Amino acid sequence: MRICDPLLPVLARDFDTSLAAAAATTTGFAIAYGATQLFFGPLGDRVGRLPVIVAAILIAAGASVACALAPTLQVLVVARIATGAFAAAAIPLSLAWIGDNVPFGERQPVLARYLIGQMLGMTVGQIGGGFLADWIGWRFAFWGLAVLFTIAALLLYRSMQQELATRRKAAAAREAAVQAEGAAGAASTGGFLQQCRLLFSDRWAVTVIGTVTLEGILLFGAVALIASHLQRSFGVSPSVAGAVSALFGLGGLFYALNAGRLIARLRAPGLCRLGGGLIAVAMVVLLLQPVWQPAVAATLMAGLGYYMLHNTLQTQATQLSVRARGAAVAWFASGLWLGQGIGVSLAAAAAERFGFGVVFAVTAVGLGVLGSAFARALKARERRLRVAAGPAG
Repeated sequence: MRICDPLLPVLARDFDTSLAAAAATTTGFAIAYGATQLFFGPLGDRVGRLPVIVAAILIAAGASVACALAPTLQVLVVARIATGAFAAAAIPLSLAWIGDNVPFGERQPVLARYLIGQMLGMTVGQIGGGFLADWIGWRFAFWGLAVLFTIAALLLYRSMQQELATRRKAAAAREAAVQAEGAAGAASTGGFLQQCRLLFSDRWAVTVIGTVTLEGILLFGAVALIASHLQRSFGVSPSVAGAVSALFGLGGLFYALNAGRLIARLRAPGLCRLGGGLIAVAMVVLLLQPVWQPAVAATLMAGLGYYMLHNTLQTQATQLSVRARGAAVAWFASGLWLGQGIGVSLAAAAAERFGFGVVFAVTAVGLGVLGSAFARALKARERRLRVAAGPAG
């Protein structure tokens, strides 16, 4: 996901182009990743989560090899688009699998633990990309990525064989539950277009998917440019810039390790409000810092704040549609990644024209407001659900 962040200035230099042009490697990946969710989600509903993930990430491994061999920036961008298109299967279908197997009341802490692997991957990608650019060359970053994709696919295939019987039993149980609900339940598991109509007729689904899309637009343009800001504004090396930007992932890891306590203390609306506020403060620090070192604390704070907000959104997304969970999570992930693609493109262009400060200022205001607004919407929904459940209780 984030391996190109510290590489953008290096790619711009090696291919003799602008930072905005080099950012197409990140934008292209994100847009392809977001768009193909709408294919992999329903496919996972139909043929199973794990087989789709295995096949898709093997193809992503081949696309990463193409990145490593790319003779021009245009070829590299196309190869990154292909990588994003197939890497897209992994996270949303994993989330759907968790939704299938973990009760809703226990799900947010489980999703927080699941984030640990995601955070470690993002951290290694950012640190490794910067380090390899400094010491060996940016192409080796993509060779390493291809190897990791292949190893992951082989290990998951082995696990998939062991769990196949369990998955079949779970699928049979879900089918029996749908049949027990009668014709209305069966209608809701129709084709993908029918699922989409049902999903977007729900105001809460529109709120969740719209919020995560805005989150992607507002935040990830700024996050993708932290490494470039440190290199251009303070003259740090790609490896140092990559290490600092990787602290965003460590902020998320801190959240994941402490999620149980934070959820119990703050509850979901409090996580959203505080998460948006932490991101806003972090962006103000990046905007005003006179030297590069405060970016260490700011990036950690931004990662912690983001995952407070995003983990809450993720948990809500896994409950948007019980009978077509793959499609619902696909729309959620698609909104996030299409938002990221748009955000990175806009942020890179704005940074070239107006400077990095404008990007950080817009992100500070936008995420502060967004976190507060979703917290209010979530509290209102919880009140409505309690009122609706009151007579039955």
